[in-house]
Amino acid sequence: MADAEQEIEELLNFLLPVAEEELSRAGEFYPYAAMVAVDGELKSVTARTGDEPEVGDLLVALHEELRAQAADGSIRASGIAADVTLTDPDSGETTDAVQLELDHADGDPVDIYVPYETEGREVKFGELVSAAGREPIFTDATS
Repeated sequence: MADAEQEIEELLNFLLPVAEEELSRAGEFYPYAAMVAVDGELKSVTARTGDEPEVGDLLVALHEELRAQAADGSIRASGIAADVTLTDPDSGETTDAVQLELDHADGDPVDIYVPYETEGREVKFGELVSAAGREPIFTDATS
């Protein structure tokens, strides 16, 4: 069985290339998710929303779906990717970034931000920045 760090890395290595592909193809993407099941299998996650979902509604639905799976013990790790805009609090400058919300049943949640620029179909990623996770998936499963 892989450890928490390995499974989080596996999710990161699954989610980020999908974001890169969508940014290259369309210049943006809707939030999407993946999880590691208790048997160790990495799977995509879908959530029910309307025909043309609002980004906020889709994020809420993905969180709800993953929290339900965490609560019933069917997953060990989760990741949600979203296309976000970061604002520097000092300068007010904005930067596009891929936000990856990663969480594991045996670890602390972490949010990773990967700034990017697009030139035509080419995507250039900047340096990854991590922060404490703000939307844990597994806390409801243990409380």
